[in-house]
Amino acid sequence: MTLQVNNISRCINRNWIIKDMSFEVSNGECLALLGPSGCGKSTTLRLIAGLDSPNQGSIFIDNTDITNISPVDRNIGMVFQSYALFPHLNVLENLKLGLKVRGNKQTEIEERVNRILSIMQMSHLVKRRPNELSGGQKQRLALARAMLRQPNVYLLDEPMSNLDAQLREELRPELRDFIISGSKPVVYVTHDQQEAMSMSNKIAVMNEGEIQQIGTAKDLYNRPNSLFVASFIGRPQINTLSIKNNVITAIRPEHIYFNSEGLDCKLSHIEWLGNYQLLFIESKYGLIKMMCSAEQERPEKIKISWNKEREHDFDKKTGKRLNNI
Repeated sequence: MTLQVNNISRCINRNWIIKDMSFEVSNGECLALLGPSGCGKSTTLRLIAGLDSPNQGSIFIDNTDITNISPVDRNIGMVFQSYALFPHLNVLENLKLGLKVRGNKQTEIEERVNRILSIMQMSHLVKRRPNELSGGQKQRLALARAMLRQPNVYLLDEPMSNLDAQLREELRPELRDFIISGSKPVVYVTHDQQEAMSMSNKIAVMNEGEIQQIGTAKDLYNRPNSLFVASFIGRPQINTLSIKNNVITAIRPEHIYFNSEGLDCKLSHIEWLGNYQLLFIESKYGLIKMMCSAEQERPEKIKISWNKEREHDFDKKTGKRLNNI
């Protein structure tokens, strides 16, 4: 099974929400759509699901053109940011409803629902309604309902954005197991780069309705093709310095080190990050961020260097990559 998105665009009131977008996701593969709010991530999912229609382009699942097919007939399992549960139905009823509507036999419904309840560890919650569930339990229920459809493609729209940081961390392994153990294409929308890196095989970085770059987390980190990608991927954010004419030189905070022969600087302030400290250093090129271990001692006179091979050079006007590292 393969999902193919070919040159799709979506325009509303003469504003292009999605512009000429193409990508492919194969069986057992998860593509994360990563980008800032308003860049078109959720709209892309809605186009694939058939909830919106593209102005141009086509969408294929397993070589079948589904561009103009009804959402009901696309056999897509979608997990929404808001969970989209029926508040008046309990867990068991929420799970059974879709199967009943699709005409499954009662014995098959019971068997499939019991199996999914066991997988999602929710058998003890069957009589609870959504307002009696925690955020993590609601998310499990939404996932369980999507899995019951046995869809050709899974679409996950910010599935953990409504959870607090601790709950996201707890649920992430379960969600990753669900994604990795499956054999269907998965498209996962998020604005959280850590989530994208941990959940997906590859990442598409989006901005203003366009895909800026597709690659593995390692590829995007080590060889961003634009200043936007370099700045969006990696935390703390990459340093951008005007060292050369018409060029932005970017260097990551973790690649800067103390050097008695280096650039004269002055310490501005420090942020403590557990095992690491983030130093904000004033230099002739502006403020520079430097990451080092919490135990590392700082010299009395701050001088810093970085390996020139770690520099990323971008055209100041276009933001496109210039060097070949």
